[in-house]
Amino acid sequence: MCRQVGWWKMASLSREHHVEARIPGTEQVDGITLYNITLKVGTVQWSVQQRYNAFAELHEKLVSNHGLARDLLPPKKIIGNKDPAFIERRRADLELYMQTIINFMQHTLPRELAEFLDLHHYELTHLLQSLARHFYNDGDKVLTDGCPITFIPLQLHAISSRLKNPLPTNVESELETDFSHVVDFASHVPHLVIEGSSECYRASNIIQNNLPYTLNTFKNVERLTLKNVDVSQVGHLGAVRRTTKWLEVRNGGMVQVSDILLCDAVYKETVEGNDPYKWLLLTDVDFSSNQISKIDESISMAPNIERLNLSSNKLTSVENLTSLPCLVSVNLSNNLFSTLESMHTKLGNVVELDLSQNYLRSLDGLGKLYSLTSLNVSTNNICEIAEVNHIARLPCLETLIITGNPVATVVDYRTKVLELFGQRASEVCLDNERPTQRELEFVAVLHAIRASREGRVPTFSISNPLPVTTSTITFDRPDIATAVSESTSK
Repeated sequence: MCRQVGWWKMASLSREHHVEARIPGTEQVDGITLYNITLKVGTVQWSVQQRYNAFAELHEKLVSNHGLARDLLPPKKIIGNKDPAFIERRRADLELYMQTIINFMQHTLPRELAEFLDLHHYELTHLLQSLARHFYNDGDKVLTDGCPITFIPLQLHAISSRLKNPLPTNVESELETDFSHVVDFASHVPHLVIEGSSECYRASNIIQNNLPYTLNTFKNVERLTLKNVDVSQVGHLGAVRRTTKWLEVRNGGMVQVSDILLCDAVYKETVEGNDPYKWLLLTDVDFSSNQISKIDESISMAPNIERLNLSSNKLTSVENLTSLPCLVSVNLSNNLFSTLESMHTKLGNVVELDLSQNYLRSLDGLGKLYSLTSLNVSTNNICEIAEVNHIARLPCLETLIITGNPVATVVDYRTKVLELFGQRASEVCLDNERPTQRELEFVAVLHAIRASREGRVPTFSISNPLPVTTSTITFDRPDIATAVSESTSK
């Protein structure tokens, strides 16, 4: 396990912080001797493994391109190069060589040496130069491909730090490594993915989710996805709040909605009419797989949300969603709901509602969601078919998923559920299946029996839910006696 570095650190060359190198040991892998190089810049440490041939290749480049003395590198040895005593002598010689060339080239650290030591992965300036080179050469192609573009917190921290500080004087710079290429590329990213981690980054002691950063350079983001990210490290959202239409935060440890919607606000409270903090273009939100236990008032900062996914959280109730007049789809699956109270006063004119994988025993509370067309209550604790009565009179309900509940084990439960919908039975898709003609005939019989018992004239008419075809389809007629028996035993 790595020893974690300070909460805000990444490697950064400066007058106070130079590269320190040691080669404390070696390792044999498939008959090849690898030299374990340990690097340190300030409090940041990392390790690199290189074989002797890689040292030789580096040395040739430094001799040819930067005037390094040829005799500095320990010479090759063909015979006896596996001898432990020889390997130990070479290890010590290579360590001295490494320290010598770093001291010699400290003020103009060349790219060849920086990449040999993996500075382009861990050190702020060389990391940014590597990004700039990539965007200079391939940035247009990456943007036109239309794929999501992923940044890690380490890169964003480097960008944010560079915006506040000038380029160090001890680093070579050229046209293709100019920081402006990074800024220009970031300003055109349409789908930004930020992928964080609480583990040590690569072979270093850097914890990415401990690094603060801003999103000021991203001017045209329409889709923003955060995975495994600590949103408390986002210091400023910049234009992202004004341009984002689709927002996803997964596995971010969010406890409340304001953790992201107001992540850069000094006070995580909703201020009525405070336009600078509003997400006015935001229509699709996915906050699934977090730790949200309450929908706080900050949800009103995104008044135009149409689809909201809060699955796999810790919700037991619904609050503050009436401040979203455009809301049509809500996913509350895999939460902690056990009861539902007057949901029409909390969800407004929702069209699609997913309450699967909760702890519901009753559908009471859903009976006045008159705009609802799709309801998923699968994998709950509903035991009685009579619970369907609470939703059977919803005029627009077309899709009902109830499988995975104890009630689904009742004999002929499909026909008994469909019968509660009366004349609309043929319009209901139950558990992702349209009713068959045979089921509708059973429903008609059950309806007739119920009407007879209540002293009414049966009015149920069977309509075939299947598409009309030229072939002839025959059905077995329902057993009336069985239907009567089952109905009277209910």
